[in-house]
Amino acid sequence: MTVLETRELTVGYGSRAVISNLNLTLRRGQLVCLLGPNGAGKSTLMRTLCAMQKPLAGEVRIDGTNVQNMNSRDLARKLAVVLTERVTVGILTAYALVSLGRYPHTDWTGRLTDRDHAIIRRSIEAVGAQDLASRNVSELSDGERQKVMLARALAQEPSFMVLDEITAFLDLPRRVDIMRILRTLAHEHGRTILLSTHDLDLALRTADMLWLLPKGGPLRTGAPEDLVLSGAFEQAFSSEGVDFDKLQGHFRLHNTFHDDVHLEGNGAEAFWTARALEREGFRVVSDNPIGPLRVNVSETGWRVFGNGAWSESPSIEKVVEQLRKRRGVQ
Repeated sequence: MTVLETRELTVGYGSRAVISNLNLTLRRGQLVCLLGPNGAGKSTLMRTLCAMQKPLAGEVRIDGTNVQNMNSRDLARKLAVVLTERVTVGILTAYALVSLGRYPHTDWTGRLTDRDHAIIRRSIEAVGAQDLASRNVSELSDGERQKVMLARALAQEPSFMVLDEITAFLDLPRRVDIMRILRTLAHEHGRTILLSTHDLDLALRTADMLWLLPKGGPLRTGAPEDLVLSGAFEQAFSSEGVDFDKLQGHFRLHNTFHDDVHLEGNGAEAFWTARALEREGFRVVSDNPIGPLRVNVSETGWRVFGNGAWSESPSIEKVVEQLRKRRGVQ
């Protein structure tokens, strides 16, 4: 079932178009990540989808209705937005903050019914924040606070959730946890979620679809793997000083390689040895077993060949030190 649809949508400011002629759809239960370098127009697009600014042309529809024709109450029943910025909420408890998500559904008195409280509790449970419910929001960590904000958005029972960089200030375990929660909300609770993020690796691993926006466009959409294989993913970030390794599935800095090193070995030790060597400006090769610089990785440790002789090394750090010395770099 289609939840979000854009028809010939053009977004921008004043008379300046940033992205033009977008015909996009999102289905129920999809987790979609919007990726692109800074300045590409991601925020402009998201603000337009949320009816925070008017499109220059075309329209945005949620559940078949143009968002520009909805009043604020009806829009809040269809759309929930969670932003990066910390919102000042005074001395509210987490439960009280989540309950604010129910007010688009209450009558003029704002009284919460038993059904409203049941939805609030389910929303808190869905993000794993039961132990936070009675705590003041001001006492929560950034990761805990984002869980509560997600629960508030869920309490609105929206068709469409828009999340802008909500993992930006979280450490890696908390970012992984938030992405796990979002995937569960989409797949098990049927929420349609659009997340703008700079966390490219997690987006590749968790998103059902990517919206990929390079500077100057055009917007590309598709499964993460298809966009990687087509080269679109690498092209979108080609000017950012990094290369994307299709085989390893990660970005690496543009390197200037000074010497080739033949690396022999398998497993995690060999993988991380190669990473360290490339960082130090060595091109790792596998087709020159008699080259002047060689590293052998085995279960017992590392052996380094240079200046015509082998030597033992107890760690990757020492491997790099030995190779640096043998090419005359201290």
